[in-house]
Amino acid sequence: MYRKHNSRRGISAIVSGIIILAIFFATVIPLVVLMQNSYTIFLQESNSRRIFDTDRASESLIVEVSQNNITKELLLVLLNSGPVYIKPVRVWAIDVTRQKSITGSTPCLEEGLEGLTPGRNATLSVQQCVNGFTGIVEFLVVSEKGRLFASSRVNLTGGRLVDIIFPYTLSVSILNMKRGSTYTVRVDVIGNEGNISPSTFTHKATASNENVTVAFGATAGKYRISLYENNILAKVKENPITITIPDTTTIIFDLERVAYQPIPLDIIFDAPRKVFAVQAEEESFTASIWVQLPKNALEPVDINEVDTSKIGVIGDTRIVQELICMHYTGFTLRPGERAMVATCTVVIKHAVTGKYSLNIVAYEGTTIGEGFYSSLTYINSETISSAIDVFIRKK
Repeated sequence: MYRKHNSRRGISAIVSGIIILAIFFATVIPLVVLMQNSYTIFLQESNSRRIFDTDRASESLIVEVSQNNITKELLLVLLNSGPVYIKPVRVWAIDVTRQKSITGSTPCLEEGLEGLTPGRNATLSVQQCVNGFTGIVEFLVVSEKGRLFASSRVNLTGGRLVDIIFPYTLSVSILNMKRGSTYTVRVDVIGNEGNISPSTFTHKATASNENVTVAFGATAGKYRISLYENNILAKVKENPITITIPDTTTIIFDLERVAYQPIPLDIIFDAPRKVFAVQAEEESFTASIWVQLPKNALEPVDINEVDTSKIGVIGDTRIVQELICMHYTGFTLRPGERAMVATCTVVIKHAVTGKYSLNIVAYEGTTIGEGFYSSLTYINSETISSAIDVFIRKK
């Protein structure tokens, strides 16, 4: 009996151990698995929320007010300037003075708003939101992630645009202009979106290689910028240029710099080769002096001064009684052109019979000019005419 009782107690102990193990596996292990799954879900949700917050903080939406140039319909231009996708869900029109929605508790726009991928823009008609409204209005765009983006404030009368503060500045630079030339910048709106002020700008260059920059007030839209030189489309690398604002707000037209260098003016003499005179009688001959701008000059030259004191006669000057010169100025020479600058009369005095040789000389600086574009000084180098033979015979 004792052995049988001990056997039963052993079996009971084994059964109890099995039951305890069963309870452990049935409760503790599922609890551990549940905790692990819960932690995994927590990590996923936490990471998802972190990504959401990062994307929300990365949203960047430019909101600008524009109008249709033909119908004058008020437009809202949206540009996704950030790195993430943006989904607009509501647009509100706010009365700035009263700080309340013009359309009451109903958004201005809510249906049919398209999402914007990075760099994409969209245009929305908001005229129906402000019809009949007079005052200052501001538009608020709400994204799917809860961000608010505001437009510039505009003044409306009866729902029509009265005044707009241009949100962008279009800068157009003209480099290396030519002195005396007139330059015109013309900005045209392409399509029905966009507004520009002023639309044209004109400047007359007063110096060579002059630079000028002009600023235009602009709203978002597509534009064509053209540069004219003396009413003719300027010959630059790209002209006209088509841009989209706000993607591009700076334009440079480089007419290419010219390194002007003055070169010597050429002097040309028109004088007789032989002169015949009678002894004891007054005789004279005339020589013309011309100036020529070499063909390799880079600009026209204004001839504005002739110094006749630097014109002389060399050689057998004992037969020369007087040299009288008249000069001519106030004209412009283009490369390769020539013009008369002086007429000189040489009076022969009494001398013994025989043959004499003379030369007319124009010393350096006889003729002075100014570069049309550069305002640099151009002068002639010393130049001597061919020999003039004077024959004096007996009376």
